[in-house]
Amino acid sequence: MPRRTEINSLVVKAPGVLELERRPAPACGPTDVVIRVAAAGICHTDFVSMRGQHSAMRYPTVLGHEFSGVVETCGQSVTHLKPGDRVTSLSYAYCGTCMSCRRGQHTACRNALSMPFNLDGAFQELVRMPAIAVFAIADSFSLEEAALTEPAANGYAAAERGGIFPGERVVVIGPGPVGLLALQAAALRQPADLIVLGTRRERLEMAAALGATQVVNVRETDPYRAIMELTDGAGADVVLFCGGGEDAWEVAGRALAPHGRVVVEGLPETPDTKWPVPVFDFTSKQISYLGVSGYTGAHFGAVLHLLEAGKIKAAPLITHRFALEDYRKAFETVEQRAGGAMKVLFRIGDE
Repeated sequence: MPRRTEINSLVVKAPGVLELERRPAPACGPTDVVIRVAAAGICHTDFVSMRGQHSAMRYPTVLGHEFSGVVETCGQSVTHLKPGDRVTSLSYAYCGTCMSCRRGQHTACRNALSMPFNLDGAFQELVRMPAIAVFAIADSFSLEEAALTEPAANGYAAAERGGIFPGERVVVIGPGPVGLLALQAAALRQPADLIVLGTRRERLEMAAALGATQVVNVRETDPYRAIMELTDGAGADVVLFCGGGEDAWEVAGRALAPHGRVVVEGLPETPDTKWPVPVFDFTSKQISYLGVSGYTGAHFGAVLHLLEAGKIKAAPLITHRFALEDYRKAFETVEQRAGGAMKVLFRIGDE
């Protein structure tokens, strides 16, 4: 296949200005791979970046950090991949040599490169990525599902951060895509109860199908009372907070059992939001609030294995697919959750 010199790219020109345009194809450095993008998912973070609400944003840039594809070109120093390999990738690349990386704390890498802040994203026909971030996938694993490895890694990291023991009582707040993937990661740890709180019937039904032992529609039932009744008055040992506002935050802390943990994966709408923590409960119940920001390469590799083995399922979350040219409709579908939209993909190329 002759090398393309120009490609279609969905470019954020300035805050709120999104255009499809022809751009030069990315060059492949010695430690890079260039990937022919097959599928790329739209994430809430894409809206934050597009609106200029992230301090690290630069313009112009290309969004999209959940993706899969086929390797088109490998740099001369790349040995674990070859052209034609089917792949997926982290949304960032870590150096592997700084102190944080040597400790396995890749999300704290001092030299990290991240989509879309200093790496162009995958809403385009070809994307360049440092090879350290790229994983080959099984021939039997669909490229659509592979595109969801990135959000699945976020959910897996949240469940691991909670340190869930078999027999513990777990509550997931926010059954969006990451919450539903975190639910499945938590289920693998054999909790006694796996309760999901949400507001949308179709997402709660999905949670039940994916392993929740109980679901609670907080528009119909008092969530604190439901948690206490479902756990025979014991409360939650672990809350995976994957979405929600101040009311959900209050429930998360109030329903904790002694020595309980709240893992905060979902973020509020504005970066200056402050949620209160009752100090008496914090100390007397010896509870923990744990932040989780992204995932390591180890998390990514582990969850990819689980996806390929069918232990975590991504396909049920995919509700809509669009061509890159239909980007306005795609973003509108996500924003309005039209037609029960859960995970919306761009189908950009074939294998």
